[in-house]
Amino acid sequence: MKILEPIKVKNVSFQNRVAIAPMHPFGVPSGEGDSIGDEILEYYKRRLETRPGLLITQAMRVKDRDNLLGGVGIISQTQANGAKRLVELAHEYGTKVIIQIAFPSNGHHRHDTIDFWRKDELKEIEDAFVEAARKAKASGADGVELHGANLFFLNLFSSPITNHRIDEFGGDVHGRLRLATNIIKRIREANGEDFLIDYRMGWNKDIETDIETAKVLEEAGIDLFHISYGIRESDRYMPYYYPSFVSFPGTTRQKQIGPKDFDYNDVVYTGAQIKKNINVPVILVDEIWSLERGEKLLQEDAGDFIAYGRPFLADEKFLEKGKENPSFDGCYKCKDCAWFYDFHDCPKAKQRGYA
Repeated sequence: MKILEPIKVKNVSFQNRVAIAPMHPFGVPSGEGDSIGDEILEYYKRRLETRPGLLITQAMRVKDRDNLLGGVGIISQTQANGAKRLVELAHEYGTKVIIQIAFPSNGHHRHDTIDFWRKDELKEIEDAFVEAARKAKASGADGVELHGANLFFLNLFSSPITNHRIDEFGGDVHGRLRLATNIIKRIREANGEDFLIDYRMGWNKDIETDIETAKVLEEAGIDLFHISYGIRESDRYMPYYYPSFVSFPGTTRQKQIGPKDFDYNDVVYTGAQIKKNINVPVILVDEIWSLERGEKLLQEDAGDFIAYGRPFLADEKFLEKGKENPSFDGCYKCKDCAWFYDFHDCPKAKQRGYA
């Protein structure tokens, strides 16, 4: 199976094309000073033992603002030490590590806005991303992923729906991506060519804007794209309080643009279209469910890596079982996914006796 074959990105070699998607294990407490602690390490260890090619970590915040990223940061030395422990653990199993870094914001679904941030504040945020990347490299990580999707801060900048600024950080796609491209170029200058810079990119309301966005980011120096959901017009009317499935696994990901014969959702379709228009690898994610379905995408050259979130959440042996039976799909796909609250409440986890 191609999904189990090695792949090389620049000078970084991956033992296979299976990635653990960045999902914070809600319900597992952070360690000292909001670091990766023993319990989170144990959570990851159970999944790393199956030897995936890539681990994209849960989001680690680059500044202290709020706790919506699960409390884990990469700001203090204690937090950097926690990241190093996770990197070393993953490397023991031959798994490469990309640390996802993010500026913590309430997100579009909580009515956050980026229109009124001052330029000096944006410079502080830019500096924070660059410093977080430096700490990530010092921890031994193989790269960082800038979180520019899922309705959060950098996604608010990149989308014409949410960015109404009239200065150099708004306007056309180059303006909307100016903060991101500044960060990318400075991370590259500080960490060299062999340190991977991945971008978790949120979709737009049309494929043309998605492709244009990806091309600008590629030109800025992105090595990998990880395509996820972002902001569409319908998301503007989300209430302040809502069941999590409204904004996440449900309405925003219904099929609207993909052809009927494309047996995957619009997030995957968007990634496949971007793959056709850029020259760097693409990570596909979201409701792919099994190695067999991921393999089909790779055979069609729709992407280069397949990332799995809920399958690994529901069953830490997902990859091991998938090798024995490529159609294995361990997630029950509950409408109100326990991941958003406490993954110990996942019925599959309870069935295994984990919770």
